[in-house]
Amino acid sequence: MTSKNMTAVRNGEIKTHDSEEEFIIKHKGDRYDISRFLQFHPGGRNTVSPYKGLSITEKFLDINHSPAATYLMREYKLPDTSKDSVIEDLEKLVDWSKPMLSQVGKLGPKYKEWVSFPVDRKLRLFYWDIIENMTVTPWYLIPIVWIPVSIFFIYLGWLTNQQEIKGGTGLVWAVVSFLTGIIMWSLLEYSLHRWVFHSQPPATSPFLITLHFLIHGLHHKVPFDDQRLLFPPVPAAILAVILYSIYTVIFPPWMLSFTAGGTVIGYIIYDLMHFYLHYGSPTDGSYLYNMKRYHNQHHFTHHENGFGISSTFWDKIFGTEIILRKLSRALKW
Repeated sequence: MTSKNMTAVRNGEIKTHDSEEEFIIKHKGDRYDISRFLQFHPGGRNTVSPYKGLSITEKFLDINHSPAATYLMREYKLPDTSKDSVIEDLEKLVDWSKPMLSQVGKLGPKYKEWVSFPVDRKLRLFYWDIIENMTVTPWYLIPIVWIPVSIFFIYLGWLTNQQEIKGGTGLVWAVVSFLTGIIMWSLLEYSLHRWVFHSQPPATSPFLITLHFLIHGLHHKVPFDDQRLLFPPVPAAILAVILYSIYTVIFPPWMLSFTAGGTVIGYIIYDLMHFYLHYGSPTDGSYLYNMKRYHNQHHFTHHENGFGISSTFWDKIFGTEIILRKLSRALKW
């Protein structure tokens, strides 16, 4: 038995795994093939590797896994085992063979619970292929689209402030403006994630439920779908235009373009780092290693904390930091 194709990042390099050997574990008398899940396991591949072919029940209960983790287990249960579960199968509420965007608004009060329990599946949003293709984003599209945009803003800032920059002092302010843009993105990253993406839509509004699912809910529902980890360029461009309009009001002309260029660079770093935190294998002690552990906790245990992706700085400032427990051994994904 082999698992479905999946893309991974190993030591900074993107690789495609055509197949993986089955990895059978047992839990409460049932059998599971978790070969697809090994690279995503928050505790690392090496945590579960000793249990191949064995029961994980004692370890599973000892660690006190979250309801989301328990729910995710059903994705890997083999068909020759029982279908009983203490957790309701919320996937019966929707039809996964049909586009999801037209269905989620009808979930009403069940939406919050449904979207909080992840599954390991591919998700289709729209019926029409041309629109659907605009919602999937391979990781390499982000630098291809947005690096030229940042370069354009920096060049525009140089043209606008050419005389000041040649004078020397202007160059210092150009750098300060650029760094201000990166810091602005860092704050935007946290603010959007916490107060927009994790806002709770009213159960009586199908429109707001659908909008929430479109902008972020789908990522928590299918966190292993590598085509839906990054923000598609078209809606991102719309938000960028809105943000730039706000920048024209709050920043002086000599600062505007350089700050915009820095903000775009901050966004690129954030989006690519987000992809790596899901599909990468950072080494113990590295910054990315700690951020991967941090982001895993946000997905599977602490949904209402840990909103920083590229940094924990604003979580510390606003009191939403996740404190990672010390481990007896390093995790390996």
